[in-house]
Amino acid sequence: MTYAYLPPATLRKGAAISAVSGLCFASSVVFVRYAYSAGVLPGMAVFLRFTVAAFVLALFLTLTGGWVRLSKHHMLAIFLLGFIGFSIMGTTYYVALSVTPAWLIALFAALYPLTVNVASWLFLREGMTKHQLVALVSVLLGGILLFWQPFESTAWLGILLMCVNVTAVTIYLLVGQHWTRGIPPVMSATWTVIGAALGTSGYALFTDQISFAFAPTGWLWIFCFGIVSTALAILTSWWGISLIGAARSSIIGSFEPLVAVLLAVLVLGEQVTGAQIVGGVFILAGMFLVQWQPAGRGTPAPAE
Repeated sequence: MTYAYLPPATLRKGAAISAVSGLCFASSVVFVRYAYSAGVLPGMAVFLRFTVAAFVLALFLTLTGGWVRLSKHHMLAIFLLGFIGFSIMGTTYYVALSVTPAWLIALFAALYPLTVNVASWLFLREGMTKHQLVALVSVLLGGILLFWQPFESTAWLGILLMCVNVTAVTIYLLVGQHWTRGIPPVMSATWTVIGAALGTSGYALFTDQISFAFAPTGWLWIFCFGIVSTALAILTSWWGISLIGAARSSIIGSFEPLVAVLLAVLVLGEQVTGAQIVGGVFILAGMFLVQWQPAGRGTPAPAE
């Protein structure tokens, strides 16, 4: 297998964009918790999340003249990524969050880099540098320290849902990396959330969770959820992947659980332990290490 080298500037840009994506996704824990407190049902929250995001992204493309013509195969593939993949990911994550402690959900989220990198190595024959491997170990160790707590027997439903979620995320990122290559990130994001909006509407209808009987403040959190934690998060996610690939992007995206802890402490008033602080340091170390490369060389990436 031949390898090309990513220019340092591209690597830094992709890393920064992937970190922004992690920040946006992390904020969803706060927004969705406030939405639940306002009386929004989980299925309704996920459905409205993607509906708002689809409207915002479609409006942006219309106002900027950013719509581009895609082949039927690409359009269908990206739509199905949202309709099937993101619907499963969004539903399992936020339903699990409504019945399972947040720390346990975050622990599973810290597994994404492992599953994506291992799957990339096994199925896509992507190389893994020594620095990438050490960064991966650092991130996983940080995730364990950050969220390790005594196990609760009431969390089995959330555990099952998150096992499905981790599998769906891995497939979604690896398949999406192929079908979105060469397509403007905002186009990929738009068709993905349109598909997800339709997919989650089916879930909300099937489970009888279509209800507008919630407090007016629920709309504020839904709009924050849809615009910041969905539209902007997905857009920057695909943008980062287009620059540095799904494997590296997933490692840098591990910044997300660390931010989730900070938000829980600063906004939701939760307590943080010394072990969690050490875990955060390991995650930060992994983020910086995955960007490091010997002077005068780029980071190896599979050649197209």
